[in-house]
Amino acid sequence: MKTIYDMNIGDTSVIKSMDGISRQVFHRFLDLGIMPCAKVKLLNKINFNQLFIIEIEDVEICIRQKDAKNIQIGG
Repeated sequence: MKTIYDMNIGDTSVIKSMDGISRQVFHRFLDLGIMPCAKVKLLNKINFNQLFIIEIEDVEICIRQKDAKNIQIGG
């Protein structure tokens, strides 16, 4: 399944699942609006693809590579 890590800059998709993310980080993501069924847009990859700047609900958020690899997208 495709993940945020696999997206190209400017791509938009919908989060399908967030398996593999620790419970603590999962709850922080929920507070920020990163959740299944949310529309996500990849704005930039920085620091040699270690950080991913995404946009959800007009809010820009920076996530780590390991989290980007655990957020599955589709559609």
